This record gives sequence, structure tokens and C-alpha cells, in this order.
Amino acid sequence: MKTKIFIALAFIFYLVTPSCTDFLDEDPKGRLTPNTFFSSQDELNMGVNSLYEKVMNTQTQTNPMLPRWTGDDMTTNPGSNKQAAAEFDAFAPADNNKGVTAHWNTHYTIIKAANYLIQNAERTPTTPAEINIAIGQAKYWRAYAYFMLVRVFGPIPVNLTGEINYDATLSTVSEVYAQIVKDLQECETLLPTSFKGQPRVMFGANAYITQQAAKATLSSVYMAMAGWPLNLTENYAKAAAKAKEVIDGVNSGEYEYILEPDFKNVYAPSYNYSLETVVGINFQKSFTWWQDSQLTSSNLFESLGGWGDAWGEIRFWKRMPEGPRKDAIYNPKILLNNKAGNDLIFWWEKNENGVKYIPEYHPMFSIFTVGKGDADYDYTKPASLDMTNSHRHRVIRYSEVLLWYAESQARADGTPNALAYECVNKVRNRAGLGNMPTGMNGTDFANEVVAEHGWEIAGYYCALVTRRDDQMRMELLQATFNERATNAPVEVAPGVMVTESVPLPQKTWSEKLVYAPYPATDASLNPNLVR
Repeated sequence: MKTKIFIALAFIFYLVTPSCTDFLDEDPKGRLTPNTFFSSQDELNMGVNSLYEKVMNTQTQTNPMLPRWTGDDMTTNPGSNKQAAAEFDAFAPADNNKGVTAHWNTHYTIIKAANYLIQNAERTPTTPAEINIAIGQAKYWRAYAYFMLVRVFGPIPVNLTGEINYDATLSTVSEVYAQIVKDLQECETLLPTSFKGQPRVMFGANAYITQQAAKATLSSVYMAMAGWPLNLTENYAKAAAKAKEVIDGVNSGEYEYILEPDFKNVYAPSYNYSLETVVGINFQKSFTWWQDSQLTSSNLFESLGGWGDAWGEIRFWKRMPEGPRKDAIYNPKILLNNKAGNDLIFWWEKNENGVKYIPEYHPMFSIFTVGKGDADYDYTKPASLDMTNSHRHRVIRYSEVLLWYAESQARADGTPNALAYECVNKVRNRAGLGNMPTGMNGTDFANEVVAEHGWEIAGYYCALVTRRDDQMRMELLQATFNERATNAPVEVAPGVMVTESVPLPQKTWSEKLVYAPYPATDASLNPNLVR
């Protein structure tokens, strides 16, 4: 039996995994597609498991997520080995940037695996419900992959068959979104609201995508369509309606989501399977480099023994309201040299000779940092220097659904209603903030909610909708570009003025800077991959 399972998984891996060069560089002739596969429920499960392995590969390490560094919440080391992240931070990624290539390859690999399942699952001799679950998972993650790709690259090839076409034309942004919406709408009809048994349920949380998770995702997609570049503002009403379906389901007890009372538990290892997570990507600490989250050290500065991939951008950190949320997302103070018994200092402090205690000289995120033994992180104690942990990536959280409803309803109706105030105030109160002022007009209220969402997911580059994505939708990336081009000093403490570190190679804004270039390897194969 073990041999049979190994051969089946290896075979699926062969079918849905591109070569190590790139997604398009593959000869389809002679590809193995025997009709004997999908001959049992076990083999159908193996197909879904293989799909989830491809999903994990989009987030197991930072490279596929580097496009998120364009947002105003994150920056990085201008030197060291962080050049790929720094290029995005400077709005200047090259076509051979490892983040460009990894984002493209890993998400198209999901699409290929999803297409394979969608085309073949119905051949399995099992129940219609089981076939629907498998196809629903595949359609969800295909929609997810296209949603990630279209916001980074704009027009892209859409492949719904899995056949390789070196002359594939570019679908417009509108066409890509139409396919995303279609897949997610079908997920709603195919998927149940809950599952039983591992791996569909892990530690009391649905690990497979549910009907309500598809609804929440569709809300975020409608919001993206309502803003730049499509500007289909009528979709704000659709976004609000979908978010409200989720909220109503929670209030009635049909859906399982909660808002954790304390923000310190949002990313804590002891709350890894919190029911605040609407969509999660599960990892385990296995040191296989494709099943574990390699992000344990991604926030911890290199000078403290970490990798220091993402630094907190100074201006964003300065604007963020003080409170328990900020204290959980950033280190309030830094333990010198990451050694027990050493002094706790502010990141901007210098010694009596004017030498920086922390050479990075930036706020330090603590989102992925854990204590020794994967314990909850306490910034007053040494952080773990392990490379991996089992952090469950919180792709969508319920707090975001509340904020998406509040913003979308206010923009759609022109005035925030009572539920919109209730939703945003729940999130603000947990963050240690007071209620929003009453009587606000729809635009002002909605813009405040956009800022609130930015604080809520600051530095969390695993999220479906990052700060960069909000800025893109609201046409705020140009303002960030201008701030970075000017790089005016920020007063972080009385008399302490600090500037950013990553230089911008050009000072003139263009909308072309919003999108990443197509990866050079694929552009060399497909002449249509040109700007």
C-alpha cells in the first residue's frame, strides 16, 4: 500500500509540476495521462493533496511574495542579499528578479494542478459530493492564483486546460477578473460549510476551503474590481453584499469565525488554528522545504541572527496608532544582541559615541517571530533562530471581512450604516482605539477604513489583500513613490530624525511602475509577453 501511494503521488507530482526552468518551458508531447488514475477516492484525495502542496509553495519562503514589498508598510536592507526585495521596494524589479520569476512560476503551477483536477475529478467512482469538494478546491485555488497574478502583472495568459501554448495571448485585466469571479461563484455552489476529518479539518479549523471562505474571497475580488485599474465602482455594492453574507452567517451561528479578543493572539503559535482565520495555508515544521513555513527568522534583523527580509517602513510605523495591535506587530523594544539579560532598547537608540545599537535602524516586525521551542514570542526574551516553524498563514482573517463590509457599504451607499460602524469599531476597539466619529460621509469613512485595514495587516505579506493591494486599488502607490523619492526625514523621537535606506533609481512616476515585468525566461518563449 505504501508503495502504491508513493507511486501515485510521484505521478501526480510529475503531471502538475513544471520543470525547474519555468512554467512555459515544457514539451507536452508524450506527457503521461493514463486513464487509470482517479480510479478511487484515495486517488482523488491524492490529487487534492498535490494541489495543496503547490499552494504551500507560493508562501513557504519569501521569494514568491516579494511583490508585496512595494507597499508603504515594508522595506528591506538595501544591501546584503536582499537586492530582489529592494528592487520591489524601489518600484524597479528587473525581469530576472527572483521574486518576479517565483511569483509567476508558483502561481501558474497552482493553475496547472487545478486544471488537472477540474478536468479529471469527475472520472472518479465516488459520490457527487466528493467530486464537488475536489473540483471546488481546485476552482478556488485557481481563482486565488489568477487574483495574485493579475494584481502583480496586469494582463496575463489565462489557461483553463493545462495544455502548453507558447503563443498564448494576453487576456485583459477585465477578462482575468471575469474568470476569477466565475470560479469563485461556482465554489459557492459546490462547497459545504464544514468538513470532517484530517486533513480537511485540522485542530478544529476547516483547512479545506468552505462555501463561506469563497464568499469572503469574492468580496475582496469585487473590491479590487471596483478600484484601479477597472474602476467598476458598482462592484462595491456586490462586495458589501458578499461580506454581509459571511457576517450574517457568523451572527446566526452557521459560520465558525470569531474575532480574537486580544490582538496579541492573532499570530501567536498557541492560536495557530484560531477561528479568526477565514482562509489559511497549513504548514508543519518538517524541514522538507516545501511543507514548512520558512518565515521564522524573516522579521528578526540580521544583526540579531535572523534573516531580516522585511523591515518596518519608518513613516508607516510612525503613523500607526499606538496600542496592543502595534505592540504585537512590531517589537516595542529590541533585546540587544538577542541575548538573555541584555538591555532592551528602542530601534533608533545610539550609544554614547553615536553608534547605532541596531544597524538596521528601522522598526522591527515580530509577526513571524517565535520564542524558543516555538513558544509565543515575548520581545523581552531571546527569539528563536530556527529557520522554520508550523505557522499557519492567515490568508484572510475575519477582521478583514468586517472591514471590507464597512468600506464597501459606505462607498456603495454614500453613507455608512449602523452595521458598518459596528464592524469597524469592533476591529478598532480590539486595537485599543476608540469608536469612529459618527456622522461621517461615505468617502471619509471609507478612507479611514482603508487605513484601518492597513494597520490590521501591516507587514503580513502572506495576506490575500496586503497594504500594497489596497494602495493599488485606491491609486495610492504614486503617493508612496513620491514619499520615497523625496525621502524627507521622519522624527521618530524628540530630536531623532531618520530617513529610509533603499534609494529609488528614478524619481518620475509612471503607471507602468505598478506592474512587475514579465519574467525574462517566459518572455523569451512567448512573444506576447511584452508591455
